Amino acid sequence: MNLAANANAALYASMIVYTLAMLAFTWHLAARAPKVADSKAAAGVAANEREGVLVGAGAPTPAERRPTTPGAGAKRRNAAGPGFEESLKSRQRGSIALMLTYLASALLVASVLMRGLAVGRPPWGNMFEFATAATAAVGAAYCVLAKRNNWQWLGVFIVTPILLVLGLALTVLYTEAGELMPALKSYWLGIHVSVAFLAVAFFTLAFAVGLLYLVRLRREEKPPAKPNFIESLPSSASLERTAYSLNMVAFILWTFTLIAGAIWAKQAWGAYWQWDPKEVWTFVIWTVYAAYMHGRATAGVDHRKSMYIALAGYVAVIINFTLVNLVSTFVGMHNYSGM
Repeated sequence: MNLAANANAALYASMIVYTLAMLAFTWHLAARAPKVADSKAAAGVAANEREGVLVGAGAPTPAERRPTTPGAGAKRRNAAGPGFEESLKSRQRGSIALMLTYLASALLVASVLMRGLAVGRPPWGNMFEFATAATAAVGAAYCVLAKRNNWQWLGVFIVTPILLVLGLALTVLYTEAGELMPALKSYWLGIHVSVAFLAVAFFTLAFAVGLLYLVRLRREEKPPAKPNFIESLPSSASLERTAYSLNMVAFILWTFTLIAGAIWAKQAWGAYWQWDPKEVWTFVIWTVYAAYMHGRATAGVDHRKSMYIALAGYVAVIINFTLVNLVSTFVGMHNYSGM
């Protein structure tokens, strides 16, 4: 009982810290919303400084290009100072947001672990546990990749859905811990579902990056009159490659999930395939992402069209982990809880 209560306390604490992280990430993006003109001006100052040219000067003579007074270089650096200072502040805000995300994710993982210890089994025996464990996987995956790749710009698009899912889990899906069905008491539960969580975590990151890619590409094709934070993101080509890499890792993990699920079904029910809704949707997801991988690797296929297929695949993931799980639980198929 103490472990279960501590698990709930850690969950509430993680939501509070995630909320602070979301606000910090939003603050970070607001600082990145430049002023593309200011950025270009700063780049121009830096280029001119390399040539010894003062901003605003006409076509200088070679003599004019030489520094004429002590401190002239400092004046030129000061001309670009505000842009650099704003960039430094933006990085600091991003670091603060990322540290908060580390803490929140650690609290959420601790909550999931304590819940598992409290019930003496893998902590995904019902929809509440399933939702919290899945969001913990997403948060952990983002934390591992964000610092290495400077993905602070992605944080608000990951933390916000995590908060929404945790809020839904607490208000709608909360369930007291229960025993598993005897047929489901297998080590394959831990293997199959944990790998599925990792796959969904990478699918989620890829989905967020994929949406940003489509928005960024459109803005590149039709530049807006008034730029915002979208213009400060990596290029559309870079975002597309990132989304493809994440989807590739997720697809490999999902392939293992499909195979492990069939082995588990054979052990639990005596057949590898029974056309259970969860089995069918697992295969549907695999098929959609296989189509995306094929389209992405085919020469001449527009990457934007391929990305639409990947986004459709993630919609199938959401359907599988919400509607299909609820239906399966209702009719007693693949119900992880003994309740």
